[in-house]
Amino acid sequence: MIKDILVRLDGTPGDFARLAAVSQIAAAFESHITGLIFNVLPAAITDGIQDAGSGGSAKLLNDARKAGDALEATALQRLERLQQPTFLRRFDVAGERDVADTASLLARAADTFVALRPNGQPNEPQGLIEELLYGAGRHLFVVPEDKKTMAPLDHVLVAWNGSRESARALSEALPYLQRARKVWLLVVENERPAETDALRGNDAVQHLRHHGINAVKYRAVGEDDEIADIVIEECRRLGADLLVMGSYGHSRLHELLPGSTTSRLLHHSPVPLVIAH
Repeated sequence: MIKDILVRLDGTPGDFARLAAVSQIAAAFESHITGLIFNVLPAAITDGIQDAGSGGSAKLLNDARKAGDALEATALQRLERLQQPTFLRRFDVAGERDVADTASLLARAADTFVALRPNGQPNEPQGLIEELLYGAGRHLFVVPEDKKTMAPLDHVLVAWNGSRESARALSEALPYLQRARKVWLLVVENERPAETDALRGNDAVQHLRHHGINAVKYRAVGEDDEIADIVIEECRRLGADLLVMGSYGHSRLHELLPGSTTSRLLHHSPVPLVIAH
């Protein structure tokens, strides 16, 4: 079950897409929502914090605290509109690195972290997504920035390649899959698959059926460098509301390079994405 949801709020219009997803997940699972705000202090303060008693530094610190207070008030107001159990936590931090480290640490004691696709402002910083994906030990629920309303998560596509990362994502996604009306397990094969490739995904489908999930295996043909585009196309063609995938193996650095399967799906998935490593 998804009982603890974390979400970063930054006072921008991106909050509405984040909270639309949060509200739907919380309503489905009767979850508790914790909003996180990170008030990043100016470098002039953090670099010379010991001199904060001087007039210039004191004014900078005071202005930064006021900005944090305004952000906190906005975030609290937006959370309260959900009419669900919520809590807001504020952190005054020295920089984006502290944001990522703090968020990852907190996410380890939650079920999921809801975030926007890492496409720049007002979306999530790339470093935050990377640290959460590889450091939190929990799945990310990544939302396209234009999803101000959420469709019911009734039709789910699982991208399966038999890797450890796929297995982690499948396990993390079980609560969503058990509520879905249709679940497709997508296997992308080469044009001339090996004899063993024909069996890939069968065990995963059987595993889902043991959990009461009527999953159907679905095949598509393509090369390794086409996988992201194929998954995106199949999401659209099948009318999926949710995509589930593991980060596609290799190294942490390689998988977030522009053009990699993981990076392309993080940036371009047309539907919310449950991703785990």
